Amino acid sequence: MKFILFLMIVLLAMSAVGAQEPSTLNPGSNQKETLNYTDAQGLRQGRWERKYPNGTLMYKAFFKDNCLVGEMVRYHQNGRLMARIVYDEETETGQGVLFDEDGKKMAEGIYKGNAKQGEWIFYDTSGRMVGKENYVDNVKHGESYSYYRTGAVSSLSNWNKGKQDGIETIYYPRGGERIRMTYKNGVLHGPYTVFYENGRREIYGMYENGYMQGPWFFFNIAGYEDYRVTYERGVPVDRDKFNKEQEGRFREFEQNKGRLKDPENYMKDPDGYMMGR
Repeated sequence: MKFILFLMIVLLAMSAVGAQEPSTLNPGSNQKETLNYTDAQGLRQGRWERKYPNGTLMYKAFFKDNCLVGEMVRYHQNGRLMARIVYDEETETGQGVLFDEDGKKMAEGIYKGNAKQGEWIFYDTSGRMVGKENYVDNVKHGESYSYYRTGAVSSLSNWNKGKQDGIETIYYPRGGERIRMTYKNGVLHGPYTVFYENGRREIYGMYENGYMQGPWFFFNIAGYEDYRVTYERGVPVDRDKFNKEQEGRFREFEQNKGRLKDPENYMKDPDGYMMGR
């Protein structure tokens, strides 16, 4: 996803803070301020700065005993602000805001050092909130939401130490469930249900370690079973029994099932996803 990739770039850039050669200037000299100073104990102290090869400022930050304090700012190569984080000296946590190369806010949340912590909120280029995620020590953990342009929830998933785990629900724009699926340790495992907009089941089956397994049931819009297919590790084994109409529906399902079970498409464009764009 674009903003996740952007966030990774920012984090990598932040990890470069202090990676340059430290100054050897004496902090007791007549110079008003010593940049990039490391004391005798190897701890960074005072103001640190770094520039791009073209001379544009890359970042500036302030350290006390190797910990970031006060404001840290990071810039894109075009000179626009990339990130601003204001650290609390006592807790070593900072409120961060991230910006794209056009200066538009893309994300905000809490850092502990250089690691994301707690709830993070993500925005599109128009300033609309598109997602909320939770982190523990820079790893996604807990509930994750994505939103339609109207502000309605488009999906809700659960994460455990960086892997999707538990139930994920994808919603229609008007609020009803579209898909309910179950993950275990990062792969689909357990019940998988697709619903019509009227709330009745359209498809129901089971995943086992990432593969469709056993009987899958297909229902018409009135709620009656239309046909069923048996899968063995994701491969249908009784497709030869279909009539022409069932074969057409099955082909449509096979073409769309990868898209249906890909939750990351929602965070990028939930409205377009549901409209098939």
